[in-house]
Amino acid sequence: MISIYTVVLVDDSWFIRQWLKQILEQTDRYQVIAESSNGREALPIYKKHHPDIVIMDLIMDDLDGFQTLSLMKRLFPDAKVIMCSSLAQPHIIQRCLDLGAKDFIEKPYFEDLTRKLDKVLID
Repeated sequence: MISIYTVVLVDDSWFIRQWLKQILEQTDRYQVIAESSNGREALPIYKKHHPDIVIMDLIMDDLDGFQTLSLMKRLFPDAKVIMCSSLAQPHIIQRCLDLGAKDFIEKPYFEDLTRKLDKVLID
């Protein structure tokens, strides 16, 4: 039997959320159970659903990805988060990892999305 992992998408772009959802729906392993357009909404969504993984943008209104990741890891230490941004400079990726992200995906290069999710959740 194949496990289905739950995903919450946090990105201010509706287009990016739909794109990621479409990629994930093509697998038999991942199901998007909730979405948020900003970090402030993401925290209560995480608390309510406790997804297996969160895919989160960096640049958002209200709380940005750095702030949200930091709060999420403080409130929910077991949260698994993969950051997703076009800002893929080494120092930004390292800051995300230091704050507790499990990995980083550079927008719009989503070819490795499911492989990275598998690595975090299955391996």
